[in-house]
Amino acid sequence: MIEFNSPFSLQADIQLKISSQMAWDLFTLPDQESWNHAIQSLNSDFGFLTGSLQTIKFQSLRGPYISRLEVIESNPGNLLVLEGHFRHCLVRHTEQWQIKFSSISATQTEVNISFVLSGTFASRIWDEKKLIINNILNLWLESLKLQSERF
Repeated sequence: MIEFNSPFSLQADIQLKISSQMAWDLFTLPDQESWNHAIQSLNSDFGFLTGSLQTIKFQSLRGPYISRLEVIESNPGNLLVLEGHFRHCLVRHTEQWQIKFSSISATQTEVNISFVLSGTFASRIWDEKKLIINNILNLWLESLKLQSERF
């Protein structure tokens, strides 16, 4: 799970004027690239069900950033946890995304996205990765907000 005390973590959140279930439904739409400025493409084998695999091509200031992620927890309307692995200097590293949908009222939801990088050489790659992920988080949440206002 997300290690909130990790020096290699980022967090961003936004409040939306829709229910948490509507926020979930919007976040997990299969054709997000049509409105989500953070995502160039999204391919999924079984949607956002636990165990499904996602290949997400993100847009960032430094160009495309591709993540191959597994859904390790899916609780519709509440929580989505994605985890991916990659190698740096031949050593396996992990990136984990946690998306929480917290209902403030029947028509208002806070969406919080957390990202954690872990691995032996995380400190070596963190500065560059932090810039890329921070850009993705901001684009993702802003796109989500703009799309939610259309409801």
